[in-house]
Amino acid sequence: MSTPESLGVLDRNLIQSGRPDNAKAYSDFLIARYAAMTNDPQIAAAHYAAAIDSAPEKSGIADRALFAALLSGNYDEGVKLARRAEGLGSDAALVRLTLGVDALRRGKDSAAQEMLDETRFGPFNRVVARGLSAWRVVDTKGSAAAVRYLNEGLTGDPRLDSATLYMMGLVQLSAGQDDAALSTFETLWQSGARLAVGVEAHARLLANRGQRAEALGLLSAFRSEVGTNASLDWLRAAIEAGDKIKVRRLKPSQGAALAVYIPAAALMTQTEDDVSAVYFVLALALDPDLHVARSLWGQTLDNAGRHEEAIAVLASVPENSAFYATSRGQIAWALRHSGRNQAALSVAAEALKHQPDRALKVQLADLYRSLDRYGEADTILTQIIDEDAEADRQDWRLLFARGLAREKMGRWPAAEMDMVEALALNPDDAALLNSLGYSYVDRGKNLDAAIDMIRKAAKIEPESGFILDSLGWAHYRLGRYGMAVRYLERAVEMEPGDAVLNDHLGDAYWQTGRKLEARFQWQRSLRLNPSIADRERIEVKLVSGPGTSSVKHAESDSNGLPIPQQP
Repeated sequence: MSTPESLGVLDRNLIQSGRPDNAKAYSDFLIARYAAMTNDPQIAAAHYAAAIDSAPEKSGIADRALFAALLSGNYDEGVKLARRAEGLGSDAALVRLTLGVDALRRGKDSAAQEMLDETRFGPFNRVVARGLSAWRVVDTKGSAAAVRYLNEGLTGDPRLDSATLYMMGLVQLSAGQDDAALSTFETLWQSGARLAVGVEAHARLLANRGQRAEALGLLSAFRSEVGTNASLDWLRAAIEAGDKIKVRRLKPSQGAALAVYIPAAALMTQTEDDVSAVYFVLALALDPDLHVARSLWGQTLDNAGRHEEAIAVLASVPENSAFYATSRGQIAWALRHSGRNQAALSVAAEALKHQPDRALKVQLADLYRSLDRYGEADTILTQIIDEDAEADRQDWRLLFARGLAREKMGRWPAAEMDMVEALALNPDDAALLNSLGYSYVDRGKNLDAAIDMIRKAAKIEPESGFILDSLGWAHYRLGRYGMAVRYLERAVEMEPGDAVLNDHLGDAYWQTGRKLEARFQWQRSLRLNPSIADRERIEVKLVSGPGTSSVKHAESDSNGLPIPQQP
């Protein structure tokens, strides 16, 4: 009879426990990986942390645990894991940034200086570290030394240097060097940089000096070029009301928080993942009252499908914040995205009663549009447009949104007037050009101008499958079926999961004699959850082919008017 001693090559522990010592580490790692892939960073952090000590590659697991902890919003646990990772020899950028932020919070200057050494970071995190270090220098050596430090990192191109220059202007303001700060902000503005935090500081400084018209000009330009921002809207209302405008002079902790927030806000606009959430958590650790970071963090969570977490983060924005109304609207959208439509409308409507904020009205109108309640959306949008007219303002986005709603209601002449007026205000918006051009094509009117509009939209956004679909459908309507197939095939390659685009391609195939492929595309379209009306029409085509009626084009943005706060 064999004994453990006689087995020789087999692991004694395997006989005794039934599994090797490192099996739990592998189990925790796999659970953590699955949790990370399924948007559950809290579980991921816990299991990565449990796997650290027994895993073969400890520091790498610790790095993952840190990222997951911050992604879940647990800053304190993140600091603990960053210390573990450093102790295991990790030199990861996030480890050093987290420990640098922790050192700044605890007033440990030498530790912060070591952790934030720029030479140890890649390009993006180097910008974050440079901004953090500048405010560390403000706190220890004064603003003049901080400005010199920031100057050393400039490339000479304001477009590349924008984050550093914004930090420089804010440092100059914090020291009362208003002339120098104004010069820095003017350089940024002329370069085309548009960051809400910097524009607010710039406009406050101008208004404080009595240059109210110039300040209002900046704020109007930002809204027109970039979009809405709660803080800037509040500031504009205060200037218009004749209120005394104070210059905000930051404490080092507040400036350091912005040093993390500003690059993170830019990152959020360039990526579709939730990586920027990690930086928003670090920024809020430095300044819990930086509510714009909380607003964008909530938006990031909602975009990643983490709706409940988004609601919890946004619910912590206090009523006295400029971002309170915005956060209520974002909560409403998070509810809408999770299928709680009536709750979404109730939250937005209740917040609007409490605070009759323009942005909230827009949010509520947009919610109604997303639920196909176009009449109610039209009513609210008309109210906002009329109020803007009384204040001698126009917003092309509202006209566009109302035009889309009126088109859905069958009120084409009124819809056309709104879209044409919106296009006159903003002639280079791809979505607007595409929508108006497609509407003309679908009605068989203004065809030459319509094709030109859609072609212009395609030049602006050449990678948009929806715009290419419009161009293909325009050729289809003109009887150019071969050209239609060319564009529609490219559109479906870019947006393979859209029912309408596949339906359009099926029609074009049919007209070119490719009837087997046409039926394949229609069957595919049926599997992609088309509207009830589209489903009925496609099912008829599968039997008898396409009729002469046109296929209505789906909107590419189910949320309609873009509402998120601009960084």
